[in-house]
Amino acid sequence: MDLNALFKVSYGLYVIGAGKDNDLNGQIANSVMQVTADPVQVAICINTKNLTHEFIQKYQSFSISVLEETTPMEVIGDFGFNSGR
Repeated sequence: MDLNALFKVSYGLYVIGAGKDNDLNGQIANSVMQVTADPVQVAICINTKNLTHEFIQKYQSFSISVLEETTPMEVIGDFGFNSGR
């Protein structure tokens, strides 16, 4: 991981993804923050009732994708207004 990326994390919109093989889900989040640099740790805030949370617990990993300011609303809607269930 490029540690310089941690210094650029700020308030914004992110897609938090989790899963394995064909068991995948993602959701919009606006709370991502660096906790430590060594070892690399980040914190995310998501609803514990969401499928993404369930997958994070099940697979013990997640991804964070930073959305650009110009991200189309359709993309945001796919991850923010629809249920993975």
